[in-house]
Amino acid sequence: MRLSGIAIVACLFAAGCRPPAESDADHGAGTGAPSIASQVATVRAGQTTRIEADHPLSDAEWESLRGLGGLRELILRAGVVDDSRADLLATLPAIERLVLRESPLSDAGFEALGRCATLRDLNVPQAACTAAGIHALRQLPRLQSLRLGGVGLARAGAEVGSAVAKLAHLRTLHLIDVPLGDEGLAAISGMPDFWNLYLDGAGVSEEAWGRYFESHPRVHVHVDQAHHDRDPRRGHD
Repeated sequence: MRLSGIAIVACLFAAGCRPPAESDADHGAGTGAPSIASQVATVRAGQTTRIEADHPLSDAEWESLRGLGGLRELILRAGVVDDSRADLLATLPAIERLVLRESPLSDAGFEALGRCATLRDLNVPQAACTAAGIHALRQLPRLQSLRLGGVGLARAGAEVGSAVAKLAHLRTLHLIDVPLGDEGLAAISGMPDFWNLYLDGAGVSEEAWGRYFESHPRVHVHVDQAHHDRDPRRGHD
């Protein structure tokens, strides 16, 4: 039986671990993906649920995605998705996973993503949103995995932690160069069902980490691309 990328991730979640926050498949150098037109055709034929591209999409390619039923994964490695394109993403009735690299989505763009009711995994590492954009994701009933970075989030600091804490169904979080500090980590500490936490450049003190692990001894924690010394699964991946 062949498993889709989403099914594999779900199995890893159930097993209590997760692949790296950004897999080789997301980087995709040299993948030589088929044309968008041919990928859309295979989705319409029910032969796949995934579309990927290494280049910015043309206007015609974007329009071919509008309302595309059966599309569950959209991976754009150089997508340059801006706010005007985010509205189109909200028309995808079955989308579960979005990887949008080089995509400066602002708070308005995240408002549109907040209408993707089936979304489970969102990866926007070069976002242009603030903490308000994260608040816009609160209406997503299935969002379990979130990977974000960007200048606006870096400036927001601890406020990002407070915004993330409102995402009731989140299980995995990766924040890239967001200085949460002790206050931001304390806000996240109120989330009882976390599985995986990846923080780069968070600026959290060892005392704050000690308090976190006392209350969340089973959470898988990476700090600056390495296991925290108190990670319960340190040395297992």
